[in-house]
Amino acid sequence: MVILVLGAALLGYGFQSAATSVEVGQWEVTWYTMRDTYGTWGEVIETATFPANFNYDPLGPATRPEPIGFKAVMEINVLQTTNVGFTIGGDDGSIALLIDGASFNDLYCPDPNTSESSETTLSAGRHLLEIQYYQVLVEDDPAATFSMSVPAQESAAEIMTGGGALLFIGIVVTLLGFLLKTKPS
Repeated sequence: MVILVLGAALLGYGFQSAATSVEVGQWEVTWYTMRDTYGTWGEVIETATFPANFNYDPLGPATRPEPIGFKAVMEINVLQTTNVGFTIGGDDGSIALLIDGASFNDLYCPDPNTSESSETTLSAGRHLLEIQYYQVLVEDDPAATFSMSVPAQESAAEIMTGGGALLFIGIVVTLLGFLLKTKPS
């Protein structure tokens, strides 16, 4: 019976902890030609969307003869102050992540694929993320990657899995106990 109660308690705690979340949408992306390989933005090529977490290798308009780049923006809503992990990466370019207009992570990634992860605390409310990528090696396929995670949510999922397993074991043991219970004669 103790296992049953412990499993239920862990499951409940996990659900409560999972409430610490970040609501995300998708990236609104504007593609550009680059005037050079030093980050001078040129003409708009097209617009597109990326999912919240993405890994493109090669990038969409990579077949163009001139260097390319993109600027992407996404608004997120942090339900309560929490730590958020960000990973940016790329190949044959330079990629930067800005949070609410301030530079957060800047990575030069000429060749091969390189990535970098950082974590920060975001206050409750809406925040604007922006990614800027531009190609520095025209003779190779450019790539870009982004992912975001909330460590508290990942821990909550593990707690819920463990709690669910203990709850199941508790139910099985309790049922076996009732079935094997000797009847008084």
